[in-house]
Amino acid sequence: MEPLTAAASFATIVGLLSNFKNERSGTQLSDFTEWLKDKRHEDVAQSIEQNQMLAIQLKSILSVNHQELVQRLSSLDEILASVASHIHTFSSLATAVKPSTVFSEQAISIVKQFVASGAKECWEHKFLGPEGSSYQFIGGQGILEISESRFIEDDLNTLVEFGILRLDYGSKGARKFIITRQAVQFVSSV
Repeated sequence: MEPLTAAASFATIVGLLSNFKNERSGTQLSDFTEWLKDKRHEDVAQSIEQNQMLAIQLKSILSVNHQELVQRLSSLDEILASVASHIHTFSSLATAVKPSTVFSEQAISIVKQFVASGAKECWEHKFLGPEGSSYQFIGGQGILEISESRFIEDDLNTLVEFGILRLDYGSKGARKFIITRQAVQFVSSV
């Protein structure tokens, strides 16, 4: 399958699933495929019926508590808008649709520096005084350059929340941020 077709298929199914869950609280795949046919998406319903792996995954998703699934779909929407806002072709559209989900320039810089360092982790070192903390790349080179120390916590928390970085703790409680594949993909798309 071509990348564009795969991306469109994923986006289509997620969008239709989101619309279905906004209209109904059905948990059965048959409810979803029947809804698709009623909404004149017979081709999507047919694809689901012919693809056993897709059907299994959709059954699993539909079995999640209705409110939790709606919340997860909303989070996915925010993540996609955030990423799209940094891709030239889609930035204006993403910003118009979801203006509150745009990553700050510092957040983007954090990810770019992390990827460029070649590091696997970035450890936080706390200090007394106006600087507060510094961040050392481990398994790579350098320290994280921070342009807006006032918002570093917000940016790091946002990156963790969106799955761009993972958060873990060292044996003495120091925070360590771990790079993910999504971070590398994010940087290559910005």
